[in-house]
Amino acid sequence: MSQPLPQSTTVTTVSSTVSAPAPTPAPAPLGTSATRAMPTTQASPSSPSSPSSPPPTTAAATTPATTLRGNHRIWHILRPAGELAGLGPLKAGRSRPGVHRFDPRCFSSEEDLLVELALLGVRHIPPVHRLGPEDLLVHGYIEGQTLAAHRPPGTPLTQTHLSQLADRFGQLAAIRPAALDLIHDCPRDQRPHGSREFLRGLIRFTRRHVYAVHRPELHGLFAALGVNPWVLAEDGPLARGADRLTSRPFCLLHGDLHRDNLIVAAADGALWTIDWELALLGDPLYDLATHLHLMGYPPRQELVVLAHWARAMDDHLPGATAALVRDLPRYRAYKRVQSVFTDIIRRAHAVCAASPRSLPEELGRASRVVSTVLHAAARDLGLGHVPSPRSIESAYAALRAGR
Repeated sequence: MSQPLPQSTTVTTVSSTVSAPAPTPAPAPLGTSATRAMPTTQASPSSPSSPSSPPPTTAAATTPATTLRGNHRIWHILRPAGELAGLGPLKAGRSRPGVHRFDPRCFSSEEDLLVELALLGVRHIPPVHRLGPEDLLVHGYIEGQTLAAHRPPGTPLTQTHLSQLADRFGQLAAIRPAALDLIHDCPRDQRPHGSREFLRGLIRFTRRHVYAVHRPELHGLFAALGVNPWVLAEDGPLARGADRLTSRPFCLLHGDLHRDNLIVAAADGALWTIDWELALLGDPLYDLATHLHLMGYPPRQELVVLAHWARAMDDHLPGATAALVRDLPRYRAYKRVQSVFTDIIRRAHAVCAASPRSLPEELGRASRVVSTVLHAAARDLGLGHVPSPRSIESAYAALRAGR
């Protein structure tokens, strides 16, 4: 999807704004229903950016902007001219080659999900445009800054932003799995039934599709860092915790709701939510645990967030707050362990791919990141001793030397 916008094109648009129309009773596949084109005053990309060569341009896209690298896609930001100028800035993306997946997914297409959500009346999400005879799919680009730029991790959010986040969780809670059945990829006989199966499925994914996939090349690194994969076993501590969960009704989960995926719109300060690639259908408590794990709230504000979340759930998904105090720590333990495996692997790939000139910087980054996640998950992993930053750096240097 990195090709230029066509010079002559037709446009089908599905979008959502604060004043979204009533939801369409039966969601339609992308492009079969065209709602009126809404103003696209939206969004900044979700991950740290780095410039690269812009895509070719045509008369319809005369001003290519920065190319940005997200975790999963490379995005070209374009400002179209001519007949497409009314759409505002656009994001055209393509998958990043060689990117490893660390989270399960329920939807193969982020665009399909965004279209369905717009038709269901969900507000403050990127509009999707289908352009030209080749059906080029692009997102509206929300003008603004990430929430992280306004309020970095560790700093409290304003009451306005907390209320908007509660509203987002409430909108998600109102969307039951059946509403997205047309685009749900998981076969019916493989979908979890209840919260226990849901968390066990997450643990199984990390064991089979994260650790096991990378074990042949990185087993020595895990051993050097003292990380025992037994924590992910079918009879391990995380799975035993899953078996004690209380079941809650399922709904749509964003799966990656953190400060870089929340955009403070330049037009009115509203929070827009981007990067829906990791969206799931499951226990809403997992989305809360992921949010708390990634946001870096000050401890006192976490209690406020919990209260806002609980009220939103009670309004939109009765039963979602059952056993909240008892079960939330079990999901958070999984998130801490998942981060250990994810970050160890990501930093290993970065170190091995680094040029000789950038290697010291990558080794230092690996030491800092892995030390942080190991300390956070030490109890979950059964680590009696966390390796020192120097030892972690040495383990990564040895991996690089072995390559």
